[in-house]
Amino acid sequence: MPSSEMPGTYIMTISRTTVDKLGIKMYDKASAIISELIANSYDADAELVTAHVPLNRWLATKRGDKIIDRNFEIIVEDDGHGMVPEVINDFYLKIGTNPRTDPKRGPTTLKKKRLRMGRKGIGKLAPFGICKIIEVISAGGSRVRSKGFKTAHLILNYDDILEDTDKPYYPNVGELDGTYSEKTGTIIKLRQFNRRRTPDRQTFDRQISRRFGFRLPKFKIKIFDTEAEKEEDGSWYIGELPFDINEETLIELNKIGTEEEGYKELPKLTMEDGTELPITGWIAYSKTSYKNEEMAGIRIYARGKIVSTTRDFGIKSGFTGEYKMRSYLIGEIHADWIDEDNEEDLIRSDRQDILWASEKGTRFKEWGREIIKIIARRAKGPMRKIASKVFMEKSKLEEEAKKRYSEKMVIDAAINIGKTIGSIASLDDLEDEEYVDNLKELVLTVAPHKMLVDKLRKISEEGAEHPLELIVKLFGEAKVAEIASLGGVAYLRIKAMEKLFDYVKPDTETSERDLHKLLEQTPWLIDPQWTVLQSDKTFETMREAFETWFLKEHDEEIITSAIDPGNRRPDFIMLHIGSNIEIVEIKNVDHVLSDAEFDRITLYYTSMSRFLVENPSIKKRYPFLHITVICDKINLREPKSIIAFEGLIKQSLLKRRTWIEVLTDARQAHSDFLELARPS
Repeated sequence: MPSSEMPGTYIMTISRTTVDKLGIKMYDKASAIISELIANSYDADAELVTAHVPLNRWLATKRGDKIIDRNFEIIVEDDGHGMVPEVINDFYLKIGTNPRTDPKRGPTTLKKKRLRMGRKGIGKLAPFGICKIIEVISAGGSRVRSKGFKTAHLILNYDDILEDTDKPYYPNVGELDGTYSEKTGTIIKLRQFNRRRTPDRQTFDRQISRRFGFRLPKFKIKIFDTEAEKEEDGSWYIGELPFDINEETLIELNKIGTEEEGYKELPKLTMEDGTELPITGWIAYSKTSYKNEEMAGIRIYARGKIVSTTRDFGIKSGFTGEYKMRSYLIGEIHADWIDEDNEEDLIRSDRQDILWASEKGTRFKEWGREIIKIIARRAKGPMRKIASKVFMEKSKLEEEAKKRYSEKMVIDAAINIGKTIGSIASLDDLEDEEYVDNLKELVLTVAPHKMLVDKLRKISEEGAEHPLELIVKLFGEAKVAEIASLGGVAYLRIKAMEKLFDYVKPDTETSERDLHKLLEQTPWLIDPQWTVLQSDKTFETMREAFETWFLKEHDEEIITSAIDPGNRRPDFIMLHIGSNIEIVEIKNVDHVLSDAEFDRITLYYTSMSRFLVENPSIKKRYPFLHITVICDKINLREPKSIIAFEGLIKQSLLKRRTWIEVLTDARQAHSDFLELARPS
């Protein structure tokens, strides 16, 4: 017979659907639920709370529509004042009562006079967000001399509570009920879980630390990972979140409005009638952007427990330092007035956010936006210094400049440019090795030109008493810049060739799409005379028009570029070289070109020829059409294919090159270039 039909010692009076709304609908993470139980322990004057949690585990599995429990258990125990059986009904099982207004309890805790965290009286239902059984064992009251402290023991069953009735619910009475314990305190056991996964140790630690902020006096939280291989490896005390603060950006909120330098002009949080709302804590930028939600943003606490997190107080875009602010802003604000007993309730029912539309919430938001704009402006310089330092260290720019250039003027120019460009880079981007390398190469390429401009300015400032001498000196510096610049270009080309050499090694698996992409970006690898000086928007428009035309003519979609086409390999590469439209077909090393593949190439060629004839203005801009095929072997069997292939070659409309030819020519041409450009 269900427990709800068995009147006993304990009774709960509640609309049954309330449990569902206040349990499952509001709490679905283990960390949030355990935090609610910890808050209850704090309100019970506990000094130590210990949570036993199976971390990094699925608490239940699912087979079809059936949830399979894995017999895990979460236990939260404390050394607080506990409860005796006689107070359970009024203090624990009466749902939704405000303990702060209860004359038997009040706004502060019974013994230590702490400000109570709990207010709505619903946190005890939070575990039903992840489990079906809540077992409560609590000992308290006055000590009975020879026996100890009287114990209450009850078991709540979610399925029984949600029976389709509004009759009182009678929890099952446990075997320890009415017995005595040597010490006071409460133990909560959770069992029969829904399909939920607990986080790993690091994440769980951050989640709990974030919820309490951890400056609560005489209050500790200890965690046991019940699934740790060794007991000593599975326990630790929760501490403060380990923020890596950029000290130059730090604003200590308790100093706002003081005479201290930098704080007098900061706005206090005041209402329209002049009432000042006290704020403590800090706001700053982190040295790096945080990759997890627990560390990012500004956490807002009332009575030692988190009530909200904000990344920006809802500020609109378009202010100085906006981008870095949204990535690096962190902080901790303590404002107990958010949760005052004699004021309007400013916290949402689930205790997870502030009611920002309220009068105080609106003013708080406005104040926060003012502070954010100020700190974003202040952080601009410090963040640039950090980014500059990070770039110089990661790129080893000075070392690379000394390897490449022998002239001190060019080396100094590279260092100065590097510090400037590094300072405006994103710290997140500077974690990307390829991004840093590309930025370094840009700096080293520009350095000779920067040196020349600086020298020209210096010569100009020296005056023109000896014009011929100054001109000779200027040309001498220009020669140094030209040689150094050419060396930088050669260096970049050699790096691209090394990448190509890696791609086309016989035993290397390389997709044709990768080859297409590399050669489209660096066409001089196919022919050293092919150089695309700049992007041609007209050509890109023509390319798109041809693809659309081809689809209409042949009912087939083709792709003629390897640059960002998704995962699909391009059908061929279309390049703009001088006045030519170059159709480039690239095959892997040792590939044998078949009749069917050659037929496709001729289809592309004849289709492009027709397209140009039908669009004379485009043909006028791009009058020549040519095919380049990079393929090691040809095996054409059809006579028509053989005749067509040889005919295109004789008419200089098609050129076929092997990979050995491509690699040999590229290496020779650019090795000579590098030798020529190397400073003496």
